[in-house]
Amino acid sequence: MKILETQNALLTNYEVYQHILDTQRRAKNQKRRLPGNLATLLTEVVTYLREKPGPLARQNETGTYTTEVFAQLIERLRAAHFKKSDIVKGEILNIFNIRPGNTAVLSTILEDMGERFTEEEQERIVEIIIEVLGQEPADEDGAEQGAVPSIENGN
Repeated sequence: MKILETQNALLTNYEVYQHILDTQRRAKNQKRRLPGNLATLLTEVVTYLREKPGPLARQNETGTYTTEVFAQLIERLRAAHFKKSDIVKGEILNIFNIRPGNTAVLSTILEDMGERFTEEEQERIVEIIIEVLGQEPADEDGAEQGAVPSIENGN
């Protein structure tokens, strides 16, 4: 194999996930076995992507992520007057991969968020993300799934 162009495009975790599932499906339909190390690698990557707190953990149940959803999120951000230059490509990619449910998590994705966006704009971005991509459901304790448990007060 020869690499013609390096890093021609950036991929979301969902796109990688779909590509791996398609590769496994094609091999199964053609009744051919993938090389052992490739089969192991693909299985481990799919397992990793399906683990909590990742957004793809409940993909089989919810079907939240689709190629149409990505375009919808970008369109909704533009409709809310966030231009393409306001949120750069790498930040949008991380929004898809992480699916921030609050401004604290969003601040880890958007560089200099406090300087670039007002508090109302930050809240609006999170609202749009939740409307389009959904939000991780809370567990029985009311804590967000994937949240690190607190050690305060013996909890």
